[in-house]
Amino acid sequence: MSNSTDFIPILPLSSISQIYPPPNIDAQNDRYRTLIETFRSFYPNRSPKFISRAPGRVNIIGEHIDYAGFGVLPMAISRDVLVAVDVFEDDKDGRVLIANVNQEKYKSHNWKFEGKDKIVEIVVEEGVCNWSNYFKCGYKGILQHLDTDNPKGMCCLVDGVVPSGAGLSSSSAFVCSVALATSRANNENLTKKQITEISIESERLCGMNTGGMDQTASIFSQNEHALYIQFLPTLTAMPIKLPSINPPIAFVIANSLVTADKVVTAPIHYNLRVVETKLAAYDLGITLFGKECVNLRQVCDLHSQTNEVKASNLEYLSEFLEKHHPESNKRDGYSLDELTKLLNLSESEIQAMFLTKFPVRAEKFHLYKRSKHVFDEALRVLRFYEVCLANEKNGFCDQGAFEGLRENGIHDQMTFESLGRLMNQSHKSCKELFDCSCEELDKLVEICLDGGAVGSRLTGAGWGGCTVSLIREDQVESFIQHVIANYYKPLFPHLTKKQLDDAIFATRPGCGAAIIVCPDN
Repeated sequence: MSNSTDFIPILPLSSISQIYPPPNIDAQNDRYRTLIETFRSFYPNRSPKFISRAPGRVNIIGEHIDYAGFGVLPMAISRDVLVAVDVFEDDKDGRVLIANVNQEKYKSHNWKFEGKDKIVEIVVEEGVCNWSNYFKCGYKGILQHLDTDNPKGMCCLVDGVVPSGAGLSSSSAFVCSVALATSRANNENLTKKQITEISIESERLCGMNTGGMDQTASIFSQNEHALYIQFLPTLTAMPIKLPSINPPIAFVIANSLVTADKVVTAPIHYNLRVVETKLAAYDLGITLFGKECVNLRQVCDLHSQTNEVKASNLEYLSEFLEKHHPESNKRDGYSLDELTKLLNLSESEIQAMFLTKFPVRAEKFHLYKRSKHVFDEALRVLRFYEVCLANEKNGFCDQGAFEGLRENGIHDQMTFESLGRLMNQSHKSCKELFDCSCEELDKLVEICLDGGAVGSRLTGAGWGGCTVSLIREDQVESFIQHVIANYYKPLFPHLTKKQLDDAIFATRPGCGAAIIVCPDN
């Protein structure tokens, strides 16, 4: 399975109407115009040559399984990160000046190219990640790929409207937009696949053991399509239409307003989960096949003896865990000392193999719960994808019977409920097996379901951030008012209308990354 757009460069567009749906065009025109005007005032006598943009994403289903090697099903949202760029054509120092439209929160930075062996210094302290580091990551990743001694200098102005710490991938949207901008400034038309793979590696320079879903969704997404993304044996992104039902499907994103900064909490949350899944893969590989596996997808492939993920293999591995894994009745996890006995490795070997590449802090490591979630969640992604793929005329019955079901709305309701049920199961697993939810997210999911959502779940890394809810399009307004009345008003009574509009909003599958040529350039 491959996408014909994998090897197509992201070519410049002349109009943002090719990116945003008609209802948003006027507001986006104003935003782009303001960005250009602000750029000119911030950098006197200069105008941007182009604007790179990359969207955030909402993961519909498939949480914390990308770094385990399994496919996921996200979609781009309309919220994005813009980087307006002018190029210093004759600057031999490779100067980079960056500023943000929100100058009170994000201070300006500048640096010079430090040679291709270093490029730029990125200092990441535990618990602190300056916004400029994300820019430097995208910039450095592209220049490493280009292997140049003489990169172009740039002056840049950033405008990001993806809420930070909300689980909507604001950091990846930023890194992707910068990578695209740096490529364009240096007259390189890299392919979608190249930009994606470079962005994945680049964000890891900030200390995040990222799996790749966020960057792929930001680059490859298409209007009105979700993406079925697979990472093995190679990165592929298949656009998939969501089922056409009446009334149409809609998604509403609601921010719990609990900030989830992945970099700050990575050692005890995100990075730790990556390590736990890798420990589980090693354990299962040795136990089942006498082989060392680097991720849980490799365990699945060894069982199926193919590179194709099949439902039957995932079901077998999930059932095996329940029946045979020693931790299935030991819910408090393993200490490092206990892991040495389970894995037949010394403590120094475990440290070297699993605990040194990215910062991790833990007293206990949960192998059963994490691997059980991964196999079950991978199965849910397959089921969701199958529902989306199913031909409406034979998805549930023969053609003659279908017409009656369609006329009575039964087929639509079955499709709708099938997708919602998978989303609800996903949240339950994230909460109980992966321990990546929080009290506020659980409360928000409950309110969303009470308000008419057929499915609702946390999205993104968890530990705060957002939920995504599946509802019918004709219920959007009443649903949003229900959530405002029952979640935001009691817990955050002083939010302004603009803050509420930023906290909860409906979204459609949006367009991926793009370059927009500025007027007069």
